Amino acid sequence: MIVVGTIALAMTFAAAVGCLVLLVRRGPLADRAIALDTLTTTIVAASAASIVITRDGEWADVALVLGLLGFLGTVTVTRFMERDRGRR
Repeated sequence: MIVVGTIALAMTFAAAVGCLVLLVRRGPLADRAIALDTLTTTIVAASAASIVITRDGEWADVALVLGLLGFLGTVTVTRFMERDRGRR
C-alpha cells in the first residue's frame, strides 16, 4: 500500500505543478479560478495519500475542511463572475 500511496503522491505533485503554472500565467479569471479549485482538490488528494502512507488519520480533518473551503471559494468566485457579467 505504501508503493501505491507514493505513486499517488507523485502524481498529485505533478498535477499541483501544472495548476501552479496555470495560476501564474495571466489569463481569464475563469481559468485561474478553475486552476485554484483544481489545486485545492489536488492538495486534498495529497493529504489523503499521505494519510494512507503514514496510516495516521490526524490530517483527515484538515483535508475535509480544506475541501469545504475550496468549494465555498469556487462558489464565491462563480457568483462574483456572474454578477460582473450582468453589469456588462
